[in-house]
Amino acid sequence: MTNIYRFECRAICPVHADLIDVYQVEVRSASTVPVETILDHFKQYETTQIFQEEMTKKAATVLGCSVSTKGMHSGVEVISYAP
Repeated sequence: MTNIYRFECRAICPVHADLIDVYQVEVRSASTVPVETILDHFKQYETTQIFQEEMTKKAATVLGCSVSTKGMHSGVEVISYAP
């Protein structure tokens, strides 16, 4: 079985601290992950300057899941995957 959790999260842009980046997030897991656990992890980024790629990698490591994020940066769509 595969569980897919999709939601939107925000983080402070690491290059321009006055900008808020918005990401579409997908978490995939072979086991159940409480939604509260996922949301609690991503909530920290609302007040953190972090690159999308690093956020994706950290989330995959902490949650023990596959994570993908999609965001727009300076008109460029960036999609990051972490197993």
